[in-house]
Amino acid sequence: MNFITRIRKRLSIKRKIILLAMLSTLIPLLIVGTFSYVYMNKAIENKISETTTNLLSLINWNINTFVNDIQSNGEILYASNDAQDFLKQKDLTKESYVTQGETRDLLITISSNNQYINAVYLGNENNEYLQLSQGQSVYYGNIYEHIWGSEWFKEIMKKDLYGTWFHDDVTFIENSNLLTYGRPIKDLQTLDVIGMMIFSIDKAIFKDMFKDIDQDGEIIILDKGEMIYSNSEDQVKSRKMVELINASVGKDSELVTFNDDKYIVNFDVNKITDWKIVSIMPYKSIVKEFDFIRKVSILLLIITLFIATFSALLISNKITKQLSLLRDVIKNMRKREKLDSISFDPEDEVGNIGFQFINLYNRNNELMVELYESQLKEKEAELRTLQSHINPHFLYNTLNSIFWMAEKAKMKPIAKMAIHLANIFKLTLNDGEYITSVRNEIDQVKSYLDIQNIRYDNRIQYQIHVDEDLYDKRMIKLLLQPLVENSVYHGLEMKPGIWEIIINGKKEDHSLVFEVSDNGIGFDLDKVLKQKTGYAIRNINERLRLQYGPGYGLTIHSEEGKGTTVSLRIGLDISEKRANAGA
Repeated sequence: MNFITRIRKRLSIKRKIILLAMLSTLIPLLIVGTFSYVYMNKAIENKISETTTNLLSLINWNINTFVNDIQSNGEILYASNDAQDFLKQKDLTKESYVTQGETRDLLITISSNNQYINAVYLGNENNEYLQLSQGQSVYYGNIYEHIWGSEWFKEIMKKDLYGTWFHDDVTFIENSNLLTYGRPIKDLQTLDVIGMMIFSIDKAIFKDMFKDIDQDGEIIILDKGEMIYSNSEDQVKSRKMVELINASVGKDSELVTFNDDKYIVNFDVNKITDWKIVSIMPYKSIVKEFDFIRKVSILLLIITLFIATFSALLISNKITKQLSLLRDVIKNMRKREKLDSISFDPEDEVGNIGFQFINLYNRNNELMVELYESQLKEKEAELRTLQSHINPHFLYNTLNSIFWMAEKAKMKPIAKMAIHLANIFKLTLNDGEYITSVRNEIDQVKSYLDIQNIRYDNRIQYQIHVDEDLYDKRMIKLLLQPLVENSVYHGLEMKPGIWEIIINGKKEDHSLVFEVSDNGIGFDLDKVLKQKTGYAIRNINERLRLQYGPGYGLTIHSEEGKGTTVSLRIGLDISEKRANAGA
């Protein structure tokens, strides 16, 4: 060790650089050459597994969107007063014919709004209606008598909350390529079962769902071990692969062998339907990519060794001349100080680098300021462009016309909705101003909630508690209404019963603090952040930080099944220059 230390001390910086360049290249070359096969193979497998996992998550999200859409249509049918009256009819009267017609129109609307819904059935032992979008019915006469007592009928009657899914077990039309969603319907007053609904859905929805997915392998969807869908053209091979998958131990990822070929299989399970989503990727494609990368890596490492040694001989003399100045530059950069007092020789390589460092450092400080200002202007320009495409007088006059026509026809809900909508447009446009008052924001929320209560039959109970002396305070517009809209559509719409929204506002230090709380279904915040959804929330948070600074913005607290609370911190001080620019 003493010998090595003495040699190291006697070496000049030039020789140290040459030696370092050679060793830094040679040692990795030997290590990578020896162990590259094992490590690179594993790395590629992990990367492909990670990519496949992300792909499965995306597919899972698409399935959730499709399932939620069908269940939302089921909720509309479940909550329909016409459907309730239709199922509770026992005698043929004039009113019953009217109810049947309105129920038929509702089923036609549901089936026509979704091209994949082939049939919708609503019925009980007394009344029933089957709406076909395409195909021919396999039932004639009383459909309820045909399906009553079957196993799948009993299974549907057990699932009274979200319904249940079947495949190829229940069909109303002459088509075997179908999925079926069924759910019992209860009396909204007594909660007694009064009938059932069944949706027949074309499996072609999966083909459209996966048409943009580009990978070498195969995607299979299983329900209770049976294949619902496969994007492979060789369906026989797919079914044999399903047998191997069902016989496996059920790990999230594993290696299986089929016809002497190896495949990497990854799984994911959809929590709503319990469908298993399976990705099958040929192992050959992984090995092929690995062999190419290994050869290229070894070649690059050898070339790098020669280049590094040759380059070290050429530049080692020049590097040491201005290293001390470069060190001083780095110290000043850490302190965020100006570098005008340090001068480099631009003819020297290191000196030129130092000279460029100084220019880039100073220019970067200037660009940061310019970037911040340009971002503000860009956001303002987008808003002003949007507003310029809207003719407020035309909107006000049209909505007022609707209001008076509804008043004249004694259609109070339509009249109320029109006047509330006119108020929302007026407050949103705000005469083209970027800054509004707390009072206008609260009025806009009230108008929005009143419209939603007309739509949802007064299911929303809301409370607004804002200190009276805050109503005239100024704030940027369109902050509270998007949060309330998120609560309705993402938190409350899927929840049965009465919906509650509470808005609190108060002054805290030099800030306005608003809280929007609901008793909705809540969500897993970490999962939502990973999916990168919630554009409205991110937009509001970005606007707040651009306007007031990094100390302001949104915080979210949500718990699944219990509701969500969004806190909004807004600055009280708005510069006149910024307010005028926003206008």
